[in-house]
Amino acid sequence: VLLDLMMPKSNGYEVCRTLRANRSYDGIRIVMLTARGGEADQRVGMDLGADAYIAKPFAIADVVSCVKSVLARRREAMPGAGAAGS
Repeated sequence: VLLDLMMPKSNGYEVCRTLRANRSYDGIRIVMLTARGGEADQRVGMDLGADAYIAKPFAIADVVSCVKSVLARRREAMPGAGAAGS
């Protein structure tokens, strides 16, 4: 999930909190992508369970690299990762 903090009806912190509280979404990875680049904002996002936090302005290549990294970490953490045939 690429998640912005400032949305019209909710905010990214609440969405992140809701996703992390629901075991059905355990496999979902969350990258916060937002204009709120303050250190405190980033700390809150990561404490709520975001896998990464990118502040605007950003380069698209950096977002792609971050998403690839987050997905790679997920694959490495999965049981049987790296086994033949994976």
